[in-house]
Amino acid sequence: MPVPLPEDLVVATPERVAFSYQTAGLGSRFVAQLVDLAVLTGLLVALGLVAWGAGVLIGNPLVPVVAFLVAGFLVFWGYFIASELAWSGQTLGKRLMRLRVVGTHGEPITAGQAIIRNLVRIVDFLPSYYGIGAVAMFVTSRNQRLGDLAAGTLVVKERAAVSLQQLTGLEPAAPPAQARLRWTPRLDPGLRRFVVAYAGRRGHLTPERRGQLAAQVEPALRQALPEMVAARGALAALDHLAEEQAGVS
Repeated sequence: MPVPLPEDLVVATPERVAFSYQTAGLGSRFVAQLVDLAVLTGLLVALGLVAWGAGVLIGNPLVPVVAFLVAGFLVFWGYFIASELAWSGQTLGKRLMRLRVVGTHGEPITAGQAIIRNLVRIVDFLPSYYGIGAVAMFVTSRNQRLGDLAAGTLVVKERAAVSLQQLTGLEPAAPPAQARLRWTPRLDPGLRRFVVAYAGRRGHLTPERRGQLAAQVEPALRQALPEMVAARGALAALDHLAEEQAGVS
């Protein structure tokens, strides 16, 4: 019998639905870091060529060298911060390895967290190539480097797909009589639980993940709202049901 992988982070929603994540280990983060460093190397080489060309044109290499050092510093640190803000906790390397930075409660990271965890990266890098960071990941229970500890973040593995079984939780409490009238019997119990969980987490899901969820329950949505699915698609129907649930909860 296969042994299931440990789930290191469990997030409970107000609907008493548990979302579990597996924190990323040293190996996958190391590979993601290599990809990011390769991208950064290409950017810095291109920047160096531009600086060299500018020095040749103006006949004074000092100004381009200073500009290159300043711009190189901004590019190196700005790459990680800007990427994690633009892609909700991901860089190119993390996207390739299906990793994502989240808050310690599973929430999307803030701008402050992205800045702090990446500025502390210089300490994690010491004494050579993330020596301190690797030690910190070994001794912390959730594989956090010093930057993660300072910012209140951790790196988790993204699932290839999300299924109803991953949105496990207790049965929702019976709604009041008025709510039962709006929550029509067209939804089977499985779809109803799915919609309740989706409504509670919709604000934290990326458009891609919402589309995955809608695609997985499209047959049930076609039975519940056939005209809406045919006209506007499964995601629109799922959002409609989620808004209906929010209105009666």
